[in-house]
Amino acid sequence: MAEITAKMVADLRKSTGSPMMDCKKALSESNGDFEEAVKILREKGMAKAAKRIGNETNHGRIFCRVSDDNKTASMLKLTCETEPVRNTQEFLNFGEKMSAIAFGGDFSKFESEEINAELTEIRAKLGENITIVEYERMQGDVVSHYIHSNLKVGVLIKLSLGDKSKSSNSEIIELAKNLTLQIASLAPKSVSSDDLDPEFIKGELEIIKAQLKEDPKNANKPDNILEKIVEGRKGKIFAESCLLEQEYVKEKMFVKELISSVEKSAGTTIKVEKFVRFQIGAQQ
Repeated sequence: MAEITAKMVADLRKSTGSPMMDCKKALSESNGDFEEAVKILREKGMAKAAKRIGNETNHGRIFCRVSDDNKTASMLKLTCETEPVRNTQEFLNFGEKMSAIAFGGDFSKFESEEINAELTEIRAKLGENITIVEYERMQGDVVSHYIHSNLKVGVLIKLSLGDKSKSSNSEIIELAKNLTLQIASLAPKSVSSDDLDPEFIKGELEIIKAQLKEDPKNANKPDNILEKIVEGRKGKIFAESCLLEQEYVKEKMFVKELISSVEKSAGTTIKVEKFVRFQIGAQQ
């Protein structure tokens, strides 16, 4: 039986990132053979990793990349089980590598055997369920982003301009940034009422109707009157859920009015084509 020295254990731990006791056991099983010990740790780690798939991942980071001309940007949401793991260099390196893939736009790579193998390996090394939850890439006349200081809320937005030559206009760039802050803060579900999910609207109206029926003051009101009251509440749903209908967080005006004011001063039409908002954990 080969002697297992403290240096051998330390070297194996440095190479694999595995716990000290696991390294010592692996070296004992391999009779001091370093490469065999690495293989043992990988096999055991992957078995553990497979068991962790399905565990809740309420921690992690949002990674973002933006081109120098502000016309291309990507965002990726990578999650883990605990706060300390999201701060490890291994997690950060993996996240940056996946972020580069998202920026490149070849999303099929996320389903490849190579990336699945890397996911299995990092799960084994960190001992947690690491998951690529969602990703997005945008290209447009003006693209902007926002990542909250806790790295758990991220926003991408794409604007189209009537006059493409105004894409570097400072007021428009500032508008795009302010809109990302708006979206991060108030979490709208759509750009306008036209593209708000009908099923969402239906669900919200059903909740309002149920609340009205439970109110004793409405006990004697017929259904047709309640329906009119419910219909009248649609405006509130739109004001909360549609970006253009929301009140701007920085000034006393609506977002659509803010956009209109920048259109006049910048001398071009501005349309919010699309936005996405990623979040890790509970609503901020």
